[in-house]
Amino acid sequence: MKRLFTLLVLSLVLGIGAINAQNQRVVVLECFTSATCGPCASANPALDNLINNNLNNLIAIKYHVNWPYEGDPMNLHNPNEVASRVSYYNVTGVPTSIADGTWNGNSGNVTQNLVNQWAAVTSPLEMRMNYYLNDTQDTINVIVMGRATEAITSSNLKLNIAVLEKTMTYTSAPCAHSNGERVFHNVMKKMLPSSGGTMVNAMQAGDYFAYKYSWALANVMNVNELTAVAWLQDSNTKHVFQGCMPTDDFEPYYAKQAMISDLDHMMKKVCSGTQNPFIMVDNLGSETINSLTINVTSNGNNVAQINWEGNIESCHSAKIYLGELNFDVESNNQMNIEISAINGAPDDYEPSIYSYAFNSAPVVENKTIKVTIRTDNNPEAITWDIVNTATGNTVANGGPYSDVHHMYTENVDLEENGCYRFTIYDATGDGLSGGSGLYGLKAGSTTLFSGGNFTDREANEFSFIKNVGIEETTANTANIYPNPSHGIVTVETAGNGVLNVYNTTGQLVYNQKIEGQTTVDVSNIEKGAYLFVVTDDNGNNSKQIIVLQ
Repeated sequence: MKRLFTLLVLSLVLGIGAINAQNQRVVVLECFTSATCGPCASANPALDNLINNNLNNLIAIKYHVNWPYEGDPMNLHNPNEVASRVSYYNVTGVPTSIADGTWNGNSGNVTQNLVNQWAAVTSPLEMRMNYYLNDTQDTINVIVMGRATEAITSSNLKLNIAVLEKTMTYTSAPCAHSNGERVFHNVMKKMLPSSGGTMVNAMQAGDYFAYKYSWALANVMNVNELTAVAWLQDSNTKHVFQGCMPTDDFEPYYAKQAMISDLDHMMKKVCSGTQNPFIMVDNLGSETINSLTINVTSNGNNVAQINWEGNIESCHSAKIYLGELNFDVESNNQMNIEISAINGAPDDYEPSIYSYAFNSAPVVENKTIKVTIRTDNNPEAITWDIVNTATGNTVANGGPYSDVHHMYTENVDLEENGCYRFTIYDATGDGLSGGSGLYGLKAGSTTLFSGGNFTDREANEFSFIKNVGIEETTANTANIYPNPSHGIVTVETAGNGVLNVYNTTGQLVYNQKIEGQTTVDVSNIEKGAYLFVVTDDNGNNSKQIIVLQ
């Protein structure tokens, strides 16, 4: 997850004149073409020559569509994101070019005079970007930064980033119905993080954003021909405020500047009061990061301060384990993770804060747990287990599996009350994303949690309460509310009875006589989930799980 940084007082760092400076516009030309389109073959030579003559003030992105005939290999490499841009601009024919989001015409009609006109319009934004391949040359990392020099009041800003292959050369016709072209330029290979772009808040003069994305290369002919471009656009009006290309003199805006861009191994449902997360830290400053001070709070309470030491080069990232974090669980929880110091000093921009919301675990009363796994393309990599968090004992497990795209189910009957953690593991590190895989846990007809989009593992917890020896009845003779409660609970019953309250281990922690509508004060009981059982004079039981917070 990425987020926009908002500058509070940039005038302390930059002069007012610098904030109000005008910026040279980099024109953005989005071209729709196809290797099966005859008119495209006629228009592309002049268009490519025009693009090459304006490399300092124009970026071009070529989307290869699947018409007039199917089979263009450059479309087959990424059909969905091409289709998204086709739909966005309502493109109905090729060759078509869109300039700065608003000029729409035949690619053969783009002229130097038009480029000069578009480039002459100043921009309220300056942008910088860089990219690099990893050591194994199989992943590209792209960094984009922008700073407003004038207010941009749009509430629909999108940052678009595209990875391009500058030249793709085929020795023979690349497809059936070929138009005769063998050499293709500025081919869009991937949009980051997707064709939907990244939402950016409205900006005042001096406001700043920075993002870093990575893409594992696929269908690339020559890694040495890769580059990246970016542009900021109003997603409603389609107006492009500024385009950007990599430059040799790239320099981050700040020396000490870092962002927590992602969080991993965090549970959405918790009863144990523990989390064991990793954070991804992007170094967006020019200075190498050798130490970080990371503060963690939960529901406004201090949880931990982590002093990390290591090495994160400029524009690189590091995955940092925060250790086991212990906290009090409430019904609704928010954990904030903040980088409070970089190399012993504050961030030159502002502290990066990552917020994560999660809930107390669902409570299961004497139900069989049903585990369902639908495997993906790598079933042999999938395993899972259920662990009693108090004892550490594994009470059930499953996998690895043998059949792809197959539904596996297993029923688990628990014997002990307590908090249980279900964890699913993927040895390939990409979850169940391949082949529409998924997992789910049910208690009776109730889904406790489900998913499939994770990395090497995902976990969630649930509380289990055994029947505690109460005879099941179908009568519903009492109404117990509110839920959740801060400790004052109202019990309404038609007659008289007895209220017994049990914790998740099955222990009786409270009892009281009930006469009609009765107010019960259980605020001295620890926060958590409890089973409230009202037994009336006729022996009928009314049972309800109440969460105290």
